[in-house]
Amino acid sequence: MSFSDRRVLFRNANVLTMDRSALSAREVLVEGGLIVDTGSSLDVPADTEIIDLRGRILLPAFRDVHVHFLQTGIRALEFDGGEARSEKELLEQLREWVLDNGEVNGFGYSPPDDGNLPTRESLDGISSDIPVFLRRIDGHSSCVNSAALKILEGVIKDVDSVDYERGWLFDEANIEANRYFLARMSDEKLVRAANIVADIALSVGCGSIGALVPDKRWMELLLDLDLPVRIVPRLETLEPGEAAELGLSHVGGCIPMADGSFGSRTALLFEEYSDMPGCRGKAQIWQSELDLWMDKAASLGLKTAVHAIGDGGVEMALKSIERLKQEDRPRLPRIEHAELLTDDQIERIAEMGISLAIQPVFEELWGGPNRLYARRLGERWKRTNRYRDLLYAGVTLAGSSDSYITPIDPLRGIRAAINHPNPQQRVSLIEAIDMFTINAARAEGLDNESGSISPGKLADFVVLNENIFGKALETLVVEITIIGGKIVYKKGV
Repeated sequence: MSFSDRRVLFRNANVLTMDRSALSAREVLVEGGLIVDTGSSLDVPADTEIIDLRGRILLPAFRDVHVHFLQTGIRALEFDGGEARSEKELLEQLREWVLDNGEVNGFGYSPPDDGNLPTRESLDGISSDIPVFLRRIDGHSSCVNSAALKILEGVIKDVDSVDYERGWLFDEANIEANRYFLARMSDEKLVRAANIVADIALSVGCGSIGALVPDKRWMELLLDLDLPVRIVPRLETLEPGEAAELGLSHVGGCIPMADGSFGSRTALLFEEYSDMPGCRGKAQIWQSELDLWMDKAASLGLKTAVHAIGDGGVEMALKSIERLKQEDRPRLPRIEHAELLTDDQIERIAEMGISLAIQPVFEELWGGPNRLYARRLGERWKRTNRYRDLLYAGVTLAGSSDSYITPIDPLRGIRAAINHPNPQQRVSLIEAIDMFTINAARAEGLDNESGSISPGKLADFVVLNENIFGKALETLVVEITIIGGKIVYKKGV
């Protein structure tokens, strides 16, 4: 990644630094890709380039700490059922795709009223010869036609959670099928996918992406690319040594996975699902296996992350961390999602300094008294994504999208956090911005070099069309994204 070597002064800006020692400024001086100074009327040499922002707001570039990086780009290239509002509409879209493109490696379908995926019989009505593989919107279950089921025979024959009659895959079967179809991507398509994600990120003011990558070969390919957006690479693997071999400092994400999701009823709960008596979800890994993974990662000095959504899944992650002595615990342990928590778990998370990678847009889509969380959890919907309680406890909350599940869009995440459907869990505007700037950097161990507009830090900024305070957040638009002092995105150009 190249940076601007020139000295640049960003002038006439409403600067929100996210640095509590000097929260606001009017000017920012940049040189060699780093912030030199901030203030109101800075003295600069005559050869300094001046960029007049005409009163627009200047913020640290946003960060998204949990993105399935290459899958996000693959979704843009493959079948996307996210806009289908009925099964009939979905099947029509699938039929057109098969006619034009052949095989379906599909993403994003949300069954109406949180119901079931299409059956194998329905998908066979589109084609019984061309494979059709379609992931539910949460990525934790999928459906296949007979052709896809046939080519998956050797992949899923020894695993549970396959409904052969209806063509539904859950748990390990879904994971293995997902891995199989992703492995069919060519390197050329993966490079295209990576560049698509970089362009998306910059267009929404995101200067840094926590890139979750489920394959060592994919990671090697990604590390070789010169992308215009910063990435914090995190290898998803049950063998932490593979991350160390690549020189990475982060490991984990959605592998290891303690549990699944609410939508697929695979998140592990202390109490049964309200709409499926007797079901409490299912652990996706043995506790002993998770403990061993944590031991290995800690011994290598890696920053860890474990997927856990339900209170039962979170309990597994906490047990793996707290069984280790303080000095042996993994650096900057993180839990991804942590959507349903008890008071005791919040206290333990705070005590151990565990950060959480959260997705506020999940509440916008599925939270509240009449949506998916309430259907699956009953009154427990009031205890999902307890941002206010977590902040009171002193927990670091790092904002993310979980893209490809929801789009990379930090402004949308900020709006969702301050408009949480449970008023008791809403946060302030500044707290929401923290989640996608300085707190996100802190959760990645990078707050000494980024996340706020402070002298000595990276000159990564986002410029919005108007002042964020006193405005309807829906009207805010990213106009410019700056990385290392260089303008890398400008709206309309």
